[in-house]
Amino acid sequence: MTDTPRKPTMTREPVPVIIVEDRDDDDHPPLRLYAILIFLGTLLGTLLGAIADLGEATQTLQNLGEIFNPPLELCVVGSDTVLAQELQLSGQWKAAFEARNRVRLVIRDPGSGAGVTQAIAGECAHVLVMSEAMDGTQYNRLLDAGFSVDCAAEIGYDVISFVTDINNPVGSIRESSMRDILRGQITDWRTITRQVNAFTQPIFILARPVEASGTTKHVMSMIANQAAFPSPVRYLECNSNEECLNMTLATPGSIYWVSTSWLRTKPARYLRVLSLFQNDEDVAINPLTDNFTLDEYPDTLARPLYMYVLDREGLSPDTRAMGETFLRFVRSLDGQQILEQNAFITYFDSAADIPISLPPGFEAQDGLRPLCRP
Repeated sequence: MTDTPRKPTMTREPVPVIIVEDRDDDDHPPLRLYAILIFLGTLLGTLLGAIADLGEATQTLQNLGEIFNPPLELCVVGSDTVLAQELQLSGQWKAAFEARNRVRLVIRDPGSGAGVTQAIAGECAHVLVMSEAMDGTQYNRLLDAGFSVDCAAEIGYDVISFVTDINNPVGSIRESSMRDILRGQITDWRTITRQVNAFTQPIFILARPVEASGTTKHVMSMIANQAAFPSPVRYLECNSNEECLNMTLATPGSIYWVSTSWLRTKPARYLRVLSLFQNDEDVAINPLTDNFTLDEYPDTLARPLYMYVLDREGLSPDTRAMGETFLRFVRSLDGQQILEQNAFITYFDSAADIPISLPPGFEAQDGLRPLCRP
């Protein structure tokens, strides 16, 4: 019997097991630590990406909201004495007010009278800012155009300075002499100095039109007590504070008047401010000095600044309410601090007895004066 050959038996070698030991020495950090760091880095990157995407999505939603549901627009128009961009006052008011309210302020500074004219012409004007009180003619024109004045108040004070060309040797002037210049009774500088060899240059008056400029209107009514220049006056018309000041610097013997707050934004080395004697006293006052007070200066050259909130048929009640809110903000402590930082005088300051002129219906009642109609 033949034996069946056996199949060779396969001997399996044991599979080597590699054991990785944790190494705690400084040269070989644990692999698990590597893994943890990689995991955390990946997780952090994912989270940051998600946050960035969320931020972009949030901004996109906000932009869409602005498009489909824009904030209320409030147009503030008028005096460049107050609203001129170089003063930064209006921009600071805008930033502070928009941060507190869902509103977009649109600010234009064509001038006090021009602001009234723009409102009547149908341009966007919800709040008027004026550097002189609204007169009866302007008030009636607004009424005829379908407007009503729902709020009215003074918001502070401005002081008017007189400037001349930088080479003018005359540095001070009496209030009575300025009145005679505006009336055409003094036409050259020698008459003011009363000196034989004095400055003999003729006097040129530079001014913006009275119908557009509250400053010109105030000077003419309070100093000259008239609305126009008589023929002896050498009058040169200019159309903005910037243009008028440039013409003053280039015109020997010229005189220009302008808001002290605006004048403070210009380089002092190019300015020659005429100091004024109050009531012809012996001490002449320069309103640009740091220690200036209203008590020392002619009351006729310190003027209230006014704000009027308008209403008309078809205007949204929300817009009218926002105008009132803006007026109250400007008269608040925060609004007045911004005003004072821009070299104006707050309405809290009652040092000078300066009359306030407001439209009918805003007279004081039992000692309290209403800001807005009920």
